[in-house]
This record gives sequence, structure tokens and C-alpha cells, in this order.
Amino acid sequence: MDRSELKSMDIIFGPAHPDQVKPVAEFARKNNIRLVVPFTSKGSEVFNNPAIYQINTPQSYLYSEVYEHFTRKFTTANVIFLDAEDGDKDKADFIKGLKEELKSKHIPFTGLKGENITPESLKGVMNPTMDNVFIPTSGTNVALIKLLPQLIVTSRDNPDYRMQLFGYPEWQTYTHDHLASFYELDTYFYSSFYTNNLFPEAVQFSSAYRKWYSKDMLNSFPKYGMLGFDTGYFFLKGLSQYGNKLEDKLDKVAVTPIQTGFKFERVNNWGGFINRKVFFVHFTKDFELIKLDFE
Repeated sequence: MDRSELKSMDIIFGPAHPDQVKPVAEFARKNNIRLVVPFTSKGSEVFNNPAIYQINTPQSYLYSEVYEHFTRKFTTANVIFLDAEDGDKDKADFIKGLKEELKSKHIPFTGLKGENITPESLKGVMNPTMDNVFIPTSGTNVALIKLLPQLIVTSRDNPDYRMQLFGYPEWQTYTHDHLASFYELDTYFYSSFYTNNLFPEAVQFSSAYRKWYSKDMLNSFPKYGMLGFDTGYFFLKGLSQYGNKLEDKLDKVAVTPIQTGFKFERVNNWGGFINRKVFFVHFTKDFELIKLDFE
């Protein structure tokens, strides 16, 4: 960081490792340079450094956006939490917060666990006049493998009931295994990044990537090639349009991202910006794949 030309940058993207964020953030603040942090969602630098943009939404902000969208989308829902007892507690905070939100909005919910999750018990907790939204308490593939057969039988045996399945960003990595079930169960999952590999923009990007680098992108979550492109395109277009007025015009930067959405909000009067963009991906019973945008 001691090279003099770095001090005159308009923007720095990175670093890759969380433990490097603090010294780079300090350099950016000292030299009045925007710092775009694309990976980590942890760390407190964004709360007291106005130069920082955090692309990966911190968990508490992400969850509050999901709760708001969920209760707006499923206002007349009967929510059923399904604990597959797969030993994974990763979603405990998400579930706890969602239950509190449902309580405050007077949306009824109940739960089933383990061997009690059968077609008979699932029918018993459903409401024939409402949307019955099933939410696994774990995001793992193991949980889905346990739950999907029970839900499919229940759905086929009770065609007059409205059933939906709701879940997590990592489900996009299991789509290949469960696509038919996701369509049949009218499935939703939330995410701050998603691309349908059949979208023309995604196809075009993947073939351009292959041409430039002579290899395919890693099938990661998210795809880092696309993350880099979307992030770079957003900020470089914003700077070319608005220059140093960018911070006042963030909602005016018109880009159609391939994978990552952007909705920046300043965290407080003396801090930087976090990305609060979340959307729902919907696998409909008509075999459509829809990205629901809530803005």
C-alpha cells in the first residue's frame, strides 16, 4: 500500500481475505478512496468508515429484508416449520427471527419434526382456505432429501390444498437434484444473488468468459466471475455517470446485473454503505422460473 499512485485511486475493489479489510479500509479512509468489499459480510469497519461499500449483506440486515418480503408476499399464510432433525443448526437465528416477525404480523405458524413428518400429519396442520407455506429449519440437502418425498405425497393426495415450499440461497446448488420437486411444490427461496444459466445475458457472459480465459467459471455459490463483473460494472458505470456525486445517485445507476442485485443504504451518519438487495426465486407449478424483485 506504499505505492504513491494508489493514493489517487477513485475506487479499490477487495481485499479477498477478511483479515485484510481493516488495514485497506484505513488506507481508503485516509486517502478518501471508495473501498468495495465483495466477499466478507462480517467485520465492523462499515459502521464507522464512510468510504466502505459492503456487497455481501450482513446476516441481520439480510434476514430483516427477507422477513419483510416474506410477510408482504404471504400475508394470508399458514406457516409450517419442518425440522428434519439432520443435526444442522445453521438457520436457528433465521427461524427464531422469522417466528418473531410472524407473531408480530399475526400470521399463524406451527411445526413438525423428525418421524412425525408424514403425509397424514402434514395434512393435519394444513388449512384448506390459506396458503400453506412449509419451511425447513435447515438449509442442507440432507434435510431436503428427507422432506421432499413426504411433501410430494401430501401435495398429490390433496390437490385442493394450496402448498408452497420456502427456503434458502444454497438451494440453488441443489436445483439439479430436485428441479421436478421444486416445480411441483411451488417452491421459493431467498437470495441476494442468483442467475438462471439459460438467461441470454448469462449465456453470453459465460461464453465470453470461456473465450477470454480458455476455461469455464467454477460452479461456486455465488459465481465469482459474475460477481466481479456485476460489481465492477455497477461502480464503473456509476462513476462515469456521476463522478464524485455517486454517493447521492446510487439509486439512479441503471444496470441489469447478471447475478448480484444492488440496493445500497448508508448504515449511519458516519458509516459506509451495505447492500440490502434480496429477491425471491420462484419455481412455479407451470414450470416457470421467476425472479421476484420487491422494489
